[in-house]
Amino acid sequence: MLERLHEQREAVTTALCLLGKNTLCLSNEELSMVHLTIEALRPFEEATREVSAEKHVSVSKVIPLVSLLLRAAAATERQGSSLATELALQCQGRFRGIETFHSLAASTFLDIRFKNLAFRDRDNVETMKTRMLTEMQEVHQPTSESPPPGSTSAPMPRFVSPVTPASTPSSAPATAKGGIWADFDIQVLSAQQHRSTGTDALTEMRRYLEEKLIPRDQDPLHWWQEHEQTFPSLSRLAAKYLGFIASSVLSERIFSKAGELVSQRRNRLKGENVNMLLFLNKNL
Repeated sequence: MLERLHEQREAVTTALCLLGKNTLCLSNEELSMVHLTIEALRPFEEATREVSAEKHVSVSKVIPLVSLLLRAAAATERQGSSLATELALQCQGRFRGIETFHSLAASTFLDIRFKNLAFRDRDNVETMKTRMLTEMQEVHQPTSESPPPGSTSAPMPRFVSPVTPASTPSSAPATAKGGIWADFDIQVLSAQQHRSTGTDALTEMRRYLEEKLIPRDQDPLHWWQEHEQTFPSLSRLAAKYLGFIASSVLSERIFSKAGELVSQRRNRLKGENVNMLLFLNKNL
């Protein structure tokens, strides 16, 4: 509304003068205040649209957007906007320590568009990476042990393979037959046994950090789908953390759509039919 008023200020002033209501016309000082208010609120409008997206990853944008909102509020504050000052104080109070929430930090780090560049405190990055390395080792654990009888754990993804078909016939028979390669084969097996899941996780993490960032308008889920073979553990964590929704806008939209569907003229619809209609409406 304020933006529309500022755009049509000359037309509004002319209409008020023709109606003889000159006292309602805004002064230059008031128009300047309206302009500063619009500039202070514009970044928040953009951030709201970003985190309210339905068909794109949104949770990984929370930490970068908070940092950008603080910068934008500080820039507008330097122009003399008291509203920007209050917005900056509110952001600092509400979002203090947001980088310490592991789910938000992990989702931002696993978004190939941002990684660790979106964090303001590098200590929070190291804390998150340490915890993520532990999770990567837990991802590796089911590959080294067979699941107990009656276990309900999910089947192993195809890109996590504890023993490749090519390695089985080449190592065991050589050591069993002996020969000139026997000592070398024993040395290789010993090195493989000493290689821990922690080493593999750390190596995978370092390779991911060396990857180039992709443009911000691309989908990180597509990137992970193409690189799941290269990063088997991190790709599973990416599927876990990037699937979160940043806001409750989507559920509120579904509630609103359900209110339009179940009206006074259609109040005898069964619950299962309502669910199917809503599902088709949101997914077709």
